[in-house]
Amino acid sequence: MKLETERLILRPVEEGDAPALFHIMNDPDVTANLLMSPPFPEDQVIAWIRNRREAWEKKERFAAAVVLKETGELIGTCSLMNVSWEHMNAELLYWLGKPYWGKGYMTEAARRMIRFGFEELGLERISVGCFARNKASARVIEKLGFKYEGCARHEFKKGDEFLDNMHFGLIRAELTRNP
Repeated sequence: MKLETERLILRPVEEGDAPALFHIMNDPDVTANLLMSPPFPEDQVIAWIRNRREAWEKKERFAAAVVLKETGELIGTCSLMNVSWEHMNAELLYWLGKPYWGKGYMTEAARRMIRFGFEELGLERISVGCFARNKASARVIEKLGFKYEGCARHEFKKGDEFLDNMHFGLIRAELTRNP
């Protein structure tokens, strides 16, 4: 499977992605707004990739490497996770290497992943969350057409800090209004 946009290719993560993922996953600026925290040794990154590949084959999670078309460089990931075939829904998750922030790449990648979820997987709903402090991610989510559904106060604990998590949702019928 390969999904394309104007500037990007989204494809399943593979073991050859380990060096690029190692660099991104060990950047504290990237992981500051994720539940995961560095350090991640290379063998742990490879295990992460293998886990995501197996989940893709089982249709439980679709973790895509986000790759620049022009250079072939992996710049992040965009996934549909926690897929429920019973309820026809999934959760969007993404992260991007710091040098690529603010260039519209994640909006472009996530928009394609959302279309994959609705049009190719037949999902009815996709949800996404972000920490309340992550204003950049909230802007991406709003550009994608997600509707704000509420904030769960102190939903997660990272280190010694409790974090508020904003919840958003998008249903299939709203996709045509937000291409």
